[in-house]
Amino acid sequence: MVGAFLHLAACLFRGVVQARAALYDFGVVRPYRSRLPVISIGNVTAGGNGKTPLCLYVASECALRGLRPAILSRGYGGLEKGPYRVEASDSPRRVGDEPLLMAQSGIAPVYISRARARGARLIEAHGLADVIILDDGFQHRGLARDVDIVSVFAGNPEAVEDFIEGKLLPEGRFREPRDRALRRASLIVVSERSVLPEGGALPPIDERLLKALPRGVAVYRAYFEASSAVSLESGQPIPRGPVHAFAAIANPEGFYDSLARLGYTLLSKTSFPDHHEFSRRDVEGLLAKASGLPLVCTSKDAVKLRAMGASCVSGCGVLDVRVKVVPTDAFMVHIQRRLVNAKPE
Repeated sequence: MVGAFLHLAACLFRGVVQARAALYDFGVVRPYRSRLPVISIGNVTAGGNGKTPLCLYVASECALRGLRPAILSRGYGGLEKGPYRVEASDSPRRVGDEPLLMAQSGIAPVYISRARARGARLIEAHGLADVIILDDGFQHRGLARDVDIVSVFAGNPEAVEDFIEGKLLPEGRFREPRDRALRRASLIVVSERSVLPEGGALPPIDERLLKALPRGVAVYRAYFEASSAVSLESGQPIPRGPVHAFAAIANPEGFYDSLARLGYTLLSKTSFPDHHEFSRRDVEGLLAKASGLPLVCTSKDAVKLRAMGASCVSGCGVLDVRVKVVPTDAFMVHIQRRLVNAKPE
């Protein structure tokens, strides 16, 4: 009975999504075309696909090549509607945890705007960048883009099976019909969302997943780089050994797996819903469970703990990861060529 209801709901969802897509596909609704080149980074499924670290990676690589990138985000989870430039001192409640994390990285300025076209106009009008990186922008078609990068999470068998099945929300995990959506992609990045063991090689991509990807679209790989967890108080590395881990992200198993691969022994794993707003009671409960041993969280969780004050970071550490796309040079050359060849609509 539940399965039949979910299937019906997914069919209704499909109708709504396809009707909306048709408005753009047939030119009934025209997106805003920025004077600046736009690189969109998004996904086709709900949940963690590694978009935030990928945004930071692309911004960093653009900066290394002499560009001035700005990241434009919807500001999911925050109260600010924008357009607004995120400051490192902002609260996650105001701007959202992921935009704040990106702003605190210092890699590129971060702007939030519920209406992404308004945010793009602000960046254009004030000469704030020469390329816009649109965070979580694949389904947001109101702002035209020159490059559409789609991140696909393939870090566990369940995620691969879900991708192959291709079922729409709420029956599955897809935000829109898989095959039709992926034909819009410029590049696809298959993400492990886990740290590789030292000297380790990326596992082969499941052949079934590869067959589900459109022909002719370049496919790249992404994984996480990190050396150790560090203390939120001192910034010093936390020695390998027993720790308690917690996370409020989608698909947290990659985080737990990364800690284990780095040599930590996880005595407990506590998972909260994605974008969970921690309370002091939450933190006190975690500290009590840890009994003096280190608590380790993700960088997205750490920005929320820091905002809660010194007492909430005492005894806590963070695994601050950096994404790596391979082959890097080919990936960035592909992006740059598409930007050069982009034609105004």
